Amino acid sequence: PMLDILSATVPIFLIVGLGFGVTRVGVLKRRDMTVLTTYVVKVALPVLVFVNVAGRSLHDILNPTYLLTYAIAAMVTVALAWAWNRARRVRPARGAAISLAVSGTNDGFVGFPIFLILFPEIAGLAVGMDMLVDNVLIIPLAIALFASASDEDTRWDRRLACMVKGVISHPMVIAIAAALLFTAAGITLPPMIDRAVNLVADSTAAVALFSIGGMLVGLKMGAQRADLAASVIAKLLIMPAVSVGLVMLLPMLGLPHLGSELRAAAVLTCALPSMSMVAALGEQYGEGEFGAAAMMLSTILSFLTLTAWMLVLGLLGWL
Repeated sequence: PMLDILSATVPIFLIVGLGFGVTRVGVLKRRDMTVLTTYVVKVALPVLVFVNVAGRSLHDILNPTYLLTYAIAAMVTVALAWAWNRARRVRPARGAAISLAVSGTNDGFVGFPIFLILFPEIAGLAVGMDMLVDNVLIIPLAIALFASASDEDTRWDRRLACMVKGVISHPMVIAIAAALLFTAAGITLPPMIDRAVNLVADSTAAVALFSIGGMLVGLKMGAQRADLAASVIAKLLIMPAVSVGLVMLLPMLGLPHLGSELRAAAVLTCALPSMSMVAALGEQYGEGEFGAAAMMLSTILSFLTLTAWMLVLGLLGWL
């Protein structure tokens, strides 16, 4: 299992290290990372979302037990983050970053390579369902929380209006809507446009990870330590533990049973480190450093925790 994890995560560290080194020696400045993350959040990632959703049969990615396992586990950790934020009086933008760090998983850059090694026959299906939850629930919720944090008006109706406007006008949400529309209408892109779209989509991972490395230059942990520790514990330990219970509970409530491989994929999805978008989106609201640190720390520690969860799944007979 450790070799499987290394094969997926070492390239991540190499690209992050390149971003850190280039910024550290002064070829690029720390402030340049804002431009790169803006490109990721407003251009490349929406295009990647479109590519992943458009043309995919909804019948293939609508397994209710799997989807609800990931979605409910994510919302449980968001609720825990909300309680943590209130108890510690965390500022709204940091609270939004923590909520995304504990719920959104790195299924594209870390999960997919591991799934291809562990269970290649259902890897695409599992990641497709993961991305459906990411794009329909977790990311729009994070955008809403960040939009709310950036609105200084205290009237609840105006804050709600700002949140709704922020969500529906965000490029990623527009990309989801466009992809579903294209799929429903049976529209396919001409080959030349399709190649161009895929080139932009393929740039997402490298630019996102490179910018995370740049954001780590000059990072001061300071008061972030407690928030980071809580985020990593919730993401790597609590969320997968909740998913184990859900995988067993939901079929008792009448939902379809999952095969052993899909059960393992659901739990490992919830055990993955925080998605890299927590840094890219957080940078737009002054929380890029926290997002980069949360993503990196959870990825480093996931070497150990993912191996432990694989051993647990083996004992349960799911892996």
